[in-house]
Amino acid sequence: MERKLSLPQYLEEKGIPSDLIQTIESVFTLRSYKKGCNILSMGENTKVLCFLLQGIVRGVYIDEEGVEVTKCFSKEGEWCCFYNILSDSPSEFWIEALEDCQVAEIAVKQLRDLMKQYQQFRNLFDVLYKNAFIRIDEKGVSFQRMHAKERYLHFINKYADIEERVKQEYIASYIGITPSSLSRIKREL
Repeated sequence: MERKLSLPQYLEEKGIPSDLIQTIESVFTLRSYKKGCNILSMGENTKVLCFLLQGIVRGVYIDEEGVEVTKCFSKEGEWCCFYNILSDSPSEFWIEALEDCQVAEIAVKQLRDLMKQYQQFRNLFDVLYKNAFIRIDEKGVSFQRMHAKERYLHFINKYADIEERVKQEYIASYIGITPSSLSRIKREL
């Protein structure tokens, strides 16, 4: 099933007035990425923020043992390359397209200018910052308080649509277990 959003639709759902939607949309650029391509490479800062119109991506880093670790997923209606707005430093991870993706891209400088000019747009990003913090905190708490099986059940409860669309090894990595442990857990359910 093809999932696709439009930027105006998203902004309207977030309460942005239609006249402001046109202004905001005019500074975004549409880009497409093929499955397997990097939207952001480790060690770079693209100085853009991306809104996913279609597709799913994962944030990935290499741990101290040289193993790829999936740190996050983003799908339609979500933002990626958020790191670029928070820091001008090179990224410590990369963002990989897990499906063919279409994104609406905005330069960080233009985004900051819009947030200064329009309170409604600033409010939208205040909510996004808060939600990103909560998501990271929930993941940290789940690692401290939940066993592997509980983390998997929590993941499929919160992200059932992602679970159906990505490789199981990425989910295993995200919840901090091996693919074979995830297979065992799924057999037990």
